[in-house]
Amino acid sequence: YYMYKNYKISLILLLSGEGARFGSDIPKQFHNLSGKKIYLHTLDTFYGLNIFDEIILVCHENWIDIVKKETAKLKKIKVISGGKTRQQSSFLGISSCNNPDFVMLHDAVRPFVSKKIIIDNLDSVIIHKAVDTCIQSTDTLVEIDKNKKIEKIPNRANLLRGQTPQTFEYDLILNAHKENLNNNLATDDCGLVFNKIKIHVVDGDENNIKITTKLDLFLAEHLIRLKQNDLMKNLNTSLENKVYAVVGASGGIGKELVNLLRKEKAVPLEISRSSEYKTNLENPEEIKKTFNEIYKKHGEISGIINAAGIFLVKPLKDTSKDEIENLVKVNLLGLIYCCKEAKILKNGHIINISSSSFYKGRKDYGVYSATKAAIVNFTQSLAEEFPDLNINCLVPQRTNTQMRRKFFPDEEIDTLLDPKNVAEEIINILKNTNLTNSIIEIKK
Repeated sequence: YYMYKNYKISLILLLSGEGARFGSDIPKQFHNLSGKKIYLHTLDTFYGLNIFDEIILVCHENWIDIVKKETAKLKKIKVISGGKTRQQSSFLGISSCNNPDFVMLHDAVRPFVSKKIIIDNLDSVIIHKAVDTCIQSTDTLVEIDKNKKIEKIPNRANLLRGQTPQTFEYDLILNAHKENLNNNLATDDCGLVFNKIKIHVVDGDENNIKITTKLDLFLAEHLIRLKQNDLMKNLNTSLENKVYAVVGASGGIGKELVNLLRKEKAVPLEISRSSEYKTNLENPEEIKKTFNEIYKKHGEISGIINAAGIFLVKPLKDTSKDEIENLVKVNLLGLIYCCKEAKILKNGHIINISSSSFYKGRKDYGVYSATKAAIVNFTQSLAEEFPDLNINCLVPQRTNTQMRRKFFPDEEIDTLLDPKNVAEEIINILKNTNLTNSIIEIKK
């Protein structure tokens, strides 16, 4: 991005809305998306480009202190209070800029903006002075009268849907705002310069969604997983001599992971009832003793992978008290105690393995599904508690393990994940030192 060094560029992220349509006491930009606030996902993309001379966060006044605290370690950040309308908030942000050549404005609730869109905006604004980001409409659009009767059906090919970012020559947009201080009719900044200059359009992206409703947030959770999977490709970080505790190392995913860690020249510590560190995961005292022994021998380790679990398919009315308690103790409580007792190096990893059944309780194994849903929530909470660690939850789909084949012997093997593929994804996560608070789905 050497060419941008010749210009001074400011970024304004708009996060002052109250989110009335979202239907929550918490504004939508401050809701968690895969364990991390939506506006922080958005900020990460822009901040990582290292292009902007200043980043102004226009914030709801009740959240200013929280935003300042959450961004305190970042450079070139300014947090200001927004206005009652989007136009007022934009003007306050623009007025706070330190006289840049160009200014880019973006909705903080569009966390999937791509680097390509940002660069296309900057390339174009240098030439055209005003740039909007738009996508084609796949729906037919109609124009109606006051009685809800269709008056016109415009040609869809000539109609686009506006997104953000929008980018402008600074003096152009500043003066446009000053001329419209008493007019709050514009729904975005392009509306203020429409009569002053021809606005250039760059291609947006269908994934660059604006999170406005809870349905949008549900969709965003799936999009974030796709994004996280892309982040884990082509990583070359070495795991040589790094020490990892593998809980549930004697079978399935855990066994495959131990083999792959050895190939990476890492040091896997096997924890199970029958492994190197013999441990009953139903017993918190045994778990504590195991991790004390590990600490005495190895000191703080590079990470822990919780791959242990038991499975039971049986109607609840036929499930005994001991069976219910064993499921909860091994699948959930054992995992929690392992996370509690492990001594992990700064920037190390905790990977907890859940299951695709966490989305929806499945007939005849509701207790199992409940423990897997709890693992997801626990992992997200843990990641917020320990920001100096990389803490993630892995969600494999149905996997070809001995445990699963016992209960579903007629399943076609070709429809199941190979445990080795799951173990390979774990290796990729361990090589990534900038991924946390994430639910990572693995599909066949």
